[in-house]
Amino acid sequence: MKVYSTEQKKEMRDRIVALQENSGLSGNEFAVKRLGFSNGSKFSHVRNNFDKPGMVGQETWEIIDKYIQKAESYKGVPTQNLRKVWETCERAYALKKPMAVVGEGGLGKTFALEKYKEYIESQRKFRVVYFDASMVKTNKQFVAGLMRALDCYKPGTMSAQILEMREFAKKQDMLVCIDEVSSMKGPNVTITKDIMTAFRDICGIVMAGAPYFINNLNKGAIRDSHLFSETRDRLFMLPEKLSRPTPEEAEAIFRANGINNEEDLDIVLGRRLNLKVTHGLQKRPSGVFATASTPCEWLNSHLLTIQALAYEQKK
Repeated sequence: MKVYSTEQKKEMRDRIVALQENSGLSGNEFAVKRLGFSNGSKFSHVRNNFDKPGMVGQETWEIIDKYIQKAESYKGVPTQNLRKVWETCERAYALKKPMAVVGEGGLGKTFALEKYKEYIESQRKFRVVYFDASMVKTNKQFVAGLMRALDCYKPGTMSAQILEMREFAKKQDMLVCIDEVSSMKGPNVTITKDIMTAFRDICGIVMAGAPYFINNLNKGAIRDSHLFSETRDRLFMLPEKLSRPTPEEAEAIFRANGINNEEDLDIVLGRRLNLKVTHGLQKRPSGVFATASTPCEWLNSHLLTIQALAYEQKK
């Protein structure tokens, strides 16, 4: 367990308050929607009583610390992928239809969904529900997790819970974003058919995941497996496919995250393959760039590699 000094608590207080003020949300809204607190008044204690013993618990400080690190560790830039995700969200909300976004890991699906949610909340337009399905393994877990994300959880059978979500959604002005839907392996993916059916013409749904999500549906449909073709046919449009960042986008991302030295940029972007150690950057394994047929092709594996590179640059 990390022990925070009074000075560290004051610094975290100042940083989290700055993030809250920039979000456009009130303190209570920020506490509930961004930090996940069940009681928004906790934020008031963080702001006004951070140095008073017993007023702000250890768990609260750990949550704030983790949120600050996530919020400040990566600076995004506008890319074609971000635009594709946001436009899909806008269409799904406006038409009240289910749509899909697919792309390999690291292409910005989660980042774009989170930023869309933050933007819409700051504009107070409508509610955006974000559900991370990455740890879900069963249909029961999927339904229960989505209910909790919607904030309407009730125990019961899956059919009763889905009906409960439908009735809840009728009273909301919202968009539902289900991230990492590709975690639903094999026939488990067909549970999304029941969700799409329940929310049909009531609210939009955006499902984001790896290409496996669509490939799984297509293969099941070809085999005429039960419910696969029906699930695929519930999607209103063809999936929006994300692509690798262009060399220009990749360079903008690195520069935004503190890597500005031209020699370092040549190395990390694959413009020059001799991996000379420069300015504190550690030498990378020779295989990282060796197979890149275009600059920055290796970024397709995971864009967040730049966090580590930016950290090394600062040391």
